Amino acid sequence: MFERKRTVLNAAGVGYLLCGFLVALAAASAYFVSTRNPYRLVRDWDQLLVQRGQYIGIGVLGGLLLFGVVLAALLVVAAVASRAARLHPTSASLGGAFLAAGLGALAVLAVRTSIVTTYAALQYGSTTDEMHKHALLVEAYLGEHTFMLGVWCFFGFAAPGLYLLGSSLRGERGWLPDALKLAAALVLLHLPLTLYLARESLLFDRYPGWLAALDQVLVWGGLSLASFVCARWLHLLGRKLPQ
Repeated sequence: MFERKRTVLNAAGVGYLLCGFLVALAAASAYFVSTRNPYRLVRDWDQLLVQRGQYIGIGVLGGLLLFGVVLAALLVVAAVASRAARLHPTSASLGGAFLAAGLGALAVLAVRTSIVTTYAALQYGSTTDEMHKHALLVEAYLGEHTFMLGVWCFFGFAAPGLYLLGSSLRGERGWLPDALKLAAALVLLHLPLTLYLARESLLFDRYPGWLAALDQVLVWGGLSLASFVCARWLHLLGRKLPQ
C-alpha cells in the first residue's frame, strides 16, 4: 500500500495536519488546566445530561472529530511502520501494533461519545421514571471514569509503541528516531506527574497550575513533534519514490 509515491505523500500530508491539531490541543489543554483545577471540578450531573440532550450536535461532532483524528493517526502509523519494517521488521511491527491498540482505545471512546452518551442523554430527557433517571446518572458518572481509562490505555500503549518504532528506525538520518523516543519518554512522564498533581490537589488542597500546564504542553507537544518528524520523513521519502 505504501509503495507508491502518491500514497506516501498523502500520509505525510495527513501527518502535518495531525501535528497542527496536536499543537492546538496542547495549547487548549494547557490553558484549561492553568485556569481550572480538573481534580476538583463540581459537576451537576442532572444539568449535564439535560444539556447533552439539548445540544446533541456538539456531542456527535466531538465524537466524529476524535474518530477522524484516530483514523489520521492510524494512517501515519501504518505508513511509518510499513517503511520501517524494511529496516527492522520485528521492532516496527511491534511498535505499529502497540500504537494501533492505543488508537483503537480512542476509537472506542469516539463511538461511545457520539452514540452511546448521546442516546443516554436523550433517554434521560424523555423518561419520567425516577429509577431509570438515577441509573442513567450513575452511568454518566461511571462513563467519565471509563473515558479516563480509555485515555490511559492510549498512553499505556503509545509509550512502548513510539519507543519501538523509534528503535526500528535507528541509523536513519535526522531526528526521527530520537524524536519518537523522546515522545515515548514524555508520555511515560505524564503518569507520575498526573498522580502527583492529583495527590496535591485532593489530599493537600494545593494545585500547581503551572506544573499541570507544563505537563500538558510536554505530553501533547511531544506527540505533535513525533507526528511532524514522521510526516517530514515520509515527505522526503515519498519524493524519492517512483510514480
